[in-house]
Amino acid sequence: MKKVLQLFLGIVSLILILSMPKVLAASTNSSQVDWNVEKEKAIKTGYTEQKIEAFKLIPDLPDEEDVSKFYDELPSETQNKTVKSVSLQERVVQEAKKQLGKPYGYANPPQEFTCDRLVKWAYKQGANIDLPGITTNQEKCGTEVSLSKLQIGDLLFWGSRGASYHVAIYIGNNQYIDAPVPGKNVRIQSIPNWAPQFARRILSTLPKKTPNTNGQKSGEQFIFRLYNLNAGQHHYTGGGYEATSVQNTGWTYEGVAWSSPTKGKNVYRLFNPKAKGNEESHHYTLNTYECNNLIKNGWKNDGTVWYALRALNK
Repeated sequence: MKKVLQLFLGIVSLILILSMPKVLAASTNSSQVDWNVEKEKAIKTGYTEQKIEAFKLIPDLPDEEDVSKFYDELPSETQNKTVKSVSLQERVVQEAKKQLGKPYGYANPPQEFTCDRLVKWAYKQGANIDLPGITTNQEKCGTEVSLSKLQIGDLLFWGSRGASYHVAIYIGNNQYIDAPVPGKNVRIQSIPNWAPQFARRILSTLPKKTPNTNGQKSGEQFIFRLYNLNAGQHHYTGGGYEATSVQNTGWTYEGVAWSSPTKGKNVYRLFNPKAKGNEESHHYTLNTYECNNLIKNGWKNDGTVWYALRALNK
C-alpha cells in the first residue's frame, strides 16, 4: 500500500513539474517581450518612441469573462414573429469580439492587432467607417462623451488629450475590449481595474422616429414600415402598438409607407415559422384561397392587417 501511495505521489509531482513551465510562460508572457525589437517594429508602423514607452504603463491584467448583455431574449409575444435587429454599435462590438485571443502585433489584421488597429478593423467591418490609425488621430474623431454616460461602441482613451497612448472599445457593463501590449492577446477587461481618461463617440445616437397617427385622416389607416438591418427585411403593419413593439426589439422605423381604407378587401398576413436567416418570413395576400393553402403548408395566419379598396388581377 505504501509503495502504491509513493507511486501515486510521484506521478502527481511529475505532472506538476511538466505543467509548471506552461503556467509560468502564460503568466510572464508580456514580461518576456524584447522591447528593443518591439520598438523597431512599432516605429516602422508609424508609432513614436514616446508612445512605445507609454505602452509600459499598461498594467498586466488577466483576461476577464464577457458579461456584456445586449442580446437579451425577445419578449415571448414577438420572438416568434420578428428577428432581432442589430445596431451598428453592436456590429462594431461583434467584429471586435471575433478577434478575442488574437495576438498583439504589427502584421496585417486580422492576423495580429495593435490597439488602434483593432478599433479601425472593428469599425470598418461592423459599420463601414474608415477611422485613421494611431490613437492620437482616432481621438479627433466623433464627439467627446462623459465616462459616466458610455454606450456600447464608444472609444476609451488612456493618456492626455492629444497624447493618448492606448484605445479600447466599450462593450457595456463597465467592460471594454482591447489589444493591450506586445506579448498579450486581444482581451476583455473592466474599467474599474484600469480606468480610461476620456472617451469619444463615433456613432451618435440620434432621437429616433416613433410610429404615430399624426396627420391620419378620417376613413384611412396608416401602414407603418420597419426595417431590420440584420436580416435585410421590411415589416409592415397597420397597428401602432405592433409597430412600436417591433421597433423596441431593434428594428428601424422608416415611417408611413402608405395609407389604406378602414373598410374594404381584407389583406391577410401570414408568418412562416420555418424561415431561417434572411429568408422572407411574412407573406401578404388578398386571396383567401392562397391564404388557406399557405396555412395548410405550415404558415401561421396573423389575420387581417389592413384593408384594400379592391384586388387587381394584373
